[in-house]
Amino acid sequence: MALFRVLTRRAGGAVRDTLRGLSSKGGSGRDKTVATPYGDIMIEYEPYKDDTEFTVPAYPIRDSESEESQRARLLWQSRKRGISENCLILSTFFAEEGPRLTRDQLNQFDILINSVDNDWDLYYWMTGKDLPPPPFDTEVLEMLKEFTQNKEMKDRTRQPDLD
Repeated sequence: MALFRVLTRRAGGAVRDTLRGLSSKGGSGRDKTVATPYGDIMIEYEPYKDDTEFTVPAYPIRDSESEESQRARLLWQSRKRGISENCLILSTFFAEEGPRLTRDQLNQFDILINSVDNDWDLYYWMTGKDLPPPPFDTEVLEMLKEFTQNKEMKDRTRQPDLD
């Protein structure tokens, strides 16, 4: 990733508007001077530096939560994902398979939907396009892969109703 810094002889909103798109065309990684109606503009390339370090805390397992409460929470959370594709897959999966999942499988599902920080990763794992890393390669993910294939060709174009 690269960060482009634009230095101008004349500042102003019109210059910024003119430069939209120029920084993405930097190309060779060398400084350039670009002539514009607003004066010569120096586009200086420098590598992106981000010294911000942070860690995402581990998702807490809710040992004291009752199974009934956990099922209700997961039913709701399976409907409210970042992308519509995941909402449809997870909500229909949980509506059909959720009542039969064991406590251990519920915990796997909980960790899977609440620990993955990229919704597209989860989507690609469920559809079998990408392989999941070991912590997420669980029995429930295998069930989701099978479910996503939809061999019975069921209509899963809308989320199931909440009872």
